[in-house]
Amino acid sequence: MCGGPVAELRQAWISLHTSGADVLPLLVNACSGACLVSLPSPPEDDVPTWHRGGRDLVQPPVW
Repeated sequence: MCGGPVAELRQAWISLHTSGADVLPLLVNACSGACLVSLPSPPEDDVPTWHRGGRDLVQPPVW
């Protein structure tokens, strides 16, 4: 994500606009917790922050 040295790989998912109206889930390989905190905010109608996925992740309602 930031190009820094990777002492401990931290992976997380985030959904972002890629072009136009397209929103895609992206897997981030971050070098630190600070790098994860610096990720941009996802669109309003998506999971509000980066996450690790899993069964306990609550998805926003789709209307």
